[in-house]
Amino acid sequence: MAVETFRTDERNATTDKKRILARVFSYLARHRRAIALSIVLMTVCSAIVIILPRLVEHAIDVDVMAKDAEGLVRTVSAGFLLCMAWWICNTVRMRIMAGVANSIVHTIRRDAFAHLGSLSLFYFDSRPTGKILSRLINDITSMKDMMSQLVTSILPNLIMIAGILAAMLVSNPVLALSAVMVVPLFVASTYLVTIRGFSNWEAFRKKQSNLNAFSHENYSGIRIVQAFNAESETEKTFEEIIGDVESSWNRAVRRSDLMNVVWSVANGLGLVSLYLLGYSVLGIGRDGIGELVAFSSYLTLFWMPIRQLAMTYNQLTNNITAAGRVFELLDTPASLVEADDAVDFAIREGSVEFSSVSFAYPDEPDKLILEDLSFCVRKGRTIALVGETGAGKTTVVNLIARFYDPVSGSVMIDGMDISRIRFSNLRESIAVMTQDPFLFTGTVRENLLYGRQDVGEEEMRAACRLIGAEKFILEHPGGYDGRVTSSSFSQGQRQLLALARTLIADPRILILDEATSAIDTESEILVQKGMGLIMQGRTCFVVAHRLSTIRNADEIFVIQDRTIVERGSHDSLVGREGGIYRALYEAQFLEV
Repeated sequence: MAVETFRTDERNATTDKKRILARVFSYLARHRRAIALSIVLMTVCSAIVIILPRLVEHAIDVDVMAKDAEGLVRTVSAGFLLCMAWWICNTVRMRIMAGVANSIVHTIRRDAFAHLGSLSLFYFDSRPTGKILSRLINDITSMKDMMSQLVTSILPNLIMIAGILAAMLVSNPVLALSAVMVVPLFVASTYLVTIRGFSNWEAFRKKQSNLNAFSHENYSGIRIVQAFNAESETEKTFEEIIGDVESSWNRAVRRSDLMNVVWSVANGLGLVSLYLLGYSVLGIGRDGIGELVAFSSYLTLFWMPIRQLAMTYNQLTNNITAAGRVFELLDTPASLVEADDAVDFAIREGSVEFSSVSFAYPDEPDKLILEDLSFCVRKGRTIALVGETGAGKTTVVNLIARFYDPVSGSVMIDGMDISRIRFSNLRESIAVMTQDPFLFTGTVRENLLYGRQDVGEEEMRAACRLIGAEKFILEHPGGYDGRVTSSSFSQGQRQLLALARTLIADPRILILDEATSAIDTESEILVQKGMGLIMQGRTCFVVAHRLSTIRNADEIFVIQDRTIVERGSHDSLVGREGGIYRALYEAQFLEV
């Protein structure tokens, strides 16, 4: 199984910008009424902005020239009222679009979180958690900016450009040429400047994802970092990674900053053209100074939204890459899906059968981990799986829990193919314990009742007493309602809490994957006692390297060469001359 690391850039799917934008607009379309109201308010704001220069022209050429003080007051008052109206409309518009953007981002983040929950373990095993979080948090947040830009920046600026151009053409078509004649040069320059912008921002997103992956991994393993005195080494690695992030950011931003140069040149050429046309061609003099001032204002207003559109386009190239990464996550097919004909099936006995099962990881389909594996386990029996590291022991139990699907063959429980059993029925009947029992941040009670909120207080306490966990729980500050932290309990105590949680869940099939390999001998005795209690009456699969933990198993499967090469009780396998299990047993015990 190939695994991405923080040192390698993600292999993103090919991004189609048009398709991404179409998909973004499909989300916006769900809020068409709010957006329609926002567009109306934009139009009102644009109309006010277009009217204001005409008021300036009227104040100069009419009121001031005629020395009409009352008329000037009326004109200024009208301008003030229009400015207030613009402020109100713009504020309402911004609030509406902020609500729309937040709602859409909420929907996308909810969908992404739910979709991640439907993906198989392979997706999470093959990439760092930090890279997944980068898409779920950073990239979706960037999408929020994109939603706002599309409606609060692009649409109003387009409306503004069209309105100002129309006003200039109506007022003086010749002077209007000063704005129109420079636009083709600006558009061509903008395209040339930003043609590589998309790839630059995509590279930045990948480097940022590497940074998130390294940071998450470093702080998750901070004990190891400190224990091995590796702070300076991790700091050096961090410097290299943030150096890559900074370099990719600078490359993207340098190209974006060229837009200011392009805009300044275009705006300057427009003003030069305006004055040349005004004085040389039209011969505008003192009497037309108000018109010229108004046109100067129009020209500035004309180029401001064009500049904003150009800058927004630059930002969109950044945010489109983020949207593409989010949609790629949403489009990642779930390799484990509930069948259309899946049925509610109550697992009562817990018998397990493998029929000609073969398995390979999705990214290495030609490299079989298991091949044509068949066995049958009756209810209530305990099966131990042993073998060399990488032989496929954990793969067997992952297939039973349906964390993966076989590439061929079938896995059956109580005679039913598990691919036809609803996930809810299957998972509530199977419990998995590993060498590193995971406890969520929260209280002891919340961890014990995880997924089983309908269990009563006495039933929960009885399970803890039976396992032998209640004593140290009550000694813990807060008891059952005490907070769980990384240092709250020893490894053995965490295993006992996990056992109590499993007992409360009351599964028919129990999977113990190296459940005692990471604890001391004294704790192992307590955990083994608890495991003995919880295993009674259940079908159990025990994966273990410590052969002392499986001596009492009903049957032992030795996994090697992609299949079961030996099977039998401990005594029968130890007594087999030249046997693989005997060799493993002697290596662990006879030399000692």
